[in-house]
Amino acid sequence: MKKIIILSIGISILLGGLCLGVCPTQAIGSDCEGRSENCNQLAEQADKNEVREKIIEPREVVTSNEEDSDPKIDPTFELATSDDDRTAKIKMGHNLFLFGNNLSVNAENKTGITFIAGNELSLSNKTEYGFAAGNTIEFSGETSRDLYLAGNSITLSKDAKIGRDVFVAANNLTVNTDIAGDLAVAANTVILKNVKISGNLNLDVEHVEFIGAVEILGALTYNDTAKVAGLDLVKYGSIEVYHVDEIHPAALVVAKIYSKVMSIIGLFLVMALICTVYKQLHGKIDAEANVSRFGMDLAVGLCTLVFIPVIAILAFFTYVAAPLGIVALLLYGLVVYLSQGFAGLWLGHLVVEKCFKSKSNIYLEAILGIILLGFLSLIPYIGVATGFVGLVLGLGLIVACVKPNQKTEEGAKQVSKKAA
Repeated sequence: MKKIIILSIGISILLGGLCLGVCPTQAIGSDCEGRSENCNQLAEQADKNEVREKIIEPREVVTSNEEDSDPKIDPTFELATSDDDRTAKIKMGHNLFLFGNNLSVNAENKTGITFIAGNELSLSNKTEYGFAAGNTIEFSGETSRDLYLAGNSITLSKDAKIGRDVFVAANNLTVNTDIAGDLAVAANTVILKNVKISGNLNLDVEHVEFIGAVEILGALTYNDTAKVAGLDLVKYGSIEVYHVDEIHPAALVVAKIYSKVMSIIGLFLVMALICTVYKQLHGKIDAEANVSRFGMDLAVGLCTLVFIPVIAILAFFTYVAAPLGIVALLLYGLVVYLSQGFAGLWLGHLVVEKCFKSKSNIYLEAILGIILLGFLSLIPYIGVATGFVGLVLGLGLIVACVKPNQKTEEGAKQVSKKAA
């Protein structure tokens, strides 16, 4: 448009220059007058074109602004819940998260990740990357890239379309559809029926059964302990059977004990460092070693265990508090690790000074309590209970030591007098 206006102005100037030129004396007067009239007509036409261009241009600009004045942009975060079927739907940019008990999903999310978790899942959705975890999963949807599944009983139906690789961890897996890439499975039982796998098939299973026409363009790899049925019906590029060494039960027990001993030593060294730096810790633990404070410490520890990660995750949804959420999660992981050490110190102090009525130093109490908790955790069922109680109690003790009350200060003074 600007080029047309400039060209029009140039033509006008050129015509004006020609029209202003004086007729030569030899020229005929009528010819000069005719040339002047033609020049005047061309000049008027050029002026009209210029005016018309000036009038049209703002109209076109206004029209363009009207078209772009109200753009529709989807929100970055969305949360929708349903009390009827007890489901939750969270949208974060191009990613979709669905949670519930029994879910039937047919949503489209072709340019992101779709994560679905529940009990019984019937999935016919379309996505770029698919993640699903549940008890029973029937997948008949479509992924343009990879699919990740974890559950008890999983079925890939005939209508399923997977653009690339599939990774499955399950008890029972049934595959009735073609795979465009690799299929990697860790399961108890796997059934493949009339399927074509364009990549490799990697299995770590107890039982595998091939039914009908099964074709594997790449390599078929499975463990030598697997029971295989229908292998003679399979077409494959190559086959590899890898050996799995069986571990003797006694060796497993020894390895578990060795791992526990190493963890006890590491936790004691950390607690010894804390006790050396924090001189008032012995008195504060002494103040918490009574029946009334035990229940309070459990309640505080349970609240800490539940609410801190929730608050930290919510902080990620805000721009300002996102760094605070990261720091909170890091500190949360640290205090969870130290909780068993503080619980062990509390138990050692209770055993030595409360039960045996004996005086001892904080290091002996710490190693004694940590050893007791460590070996209690090796006992089936009892170990789970003591581990959880130690976690919750330790978190409550950490909070009490960081924010001491009046009883804690009195306990610290009493321990100082005993030491003197």
